[in-house]
Amino acid sequence: MRLFFKSLTVVIIFTLCGVQMGLAHRFYASFTQIDLRQKNRTIEITHRLFTHDVEDFLRSKLGNSSSLTNAEIEPVLKEFVEGSFALFDGQGVRLPLTWVAMDYEIDDVHIYQEAPLPRDLLELTIINRLFMDLFDDQKNTVNVEWNEQIRTRIFVKGNEQQKVSFRGTD
Repeated sequence: MRLFFKSLTVVIIFTLCGVQMGLAHRFYASFTQIDLRQKNRTIEITHRLFTHDVEDFLRSKLGNSSSLTNAEIEPVLKEFVEGSFALFDGQGVRLPLTWVAMDYEIDDVHIYQEAPLPRDLLELTIINRLFMDLFDDQKNTVNVEWNEQIRTRIFVKGNEQQKVSFRGTD
């Protein structure tokens, strides 16, 4: 009888775990860090994308992407990021972002960009549409760090453009 109850308990636990796993919802997110470096007059940008989202994107663009090398993937991701992410100064002038590098790892893909830091920058407009054409519930978090202050914006479909002000409170 004891063995029956232990077996029943194990079956119930595995059943409940299976139900929880089946109800789990994959979330869609990316994270971008923008560092404004006064000392060397640059804007350093790091995008952290989840590898499974990048793979979904590559499949949607290229079909089966499992055998592609980083050298084949990088130009596709470069075009994607450059078409989905942009920065504008306070006068509405688009800042020229330079592709620096890409690290493709098991869980994350890191993409690095940089731009010259405009003099007397008081406001930055950010457009972030990364993966929004692919996933309706995509959320992109952007942290902007300047003078030891961090401003955070969350971008969703329908709210892909936001401003960050460096005039006092934001």
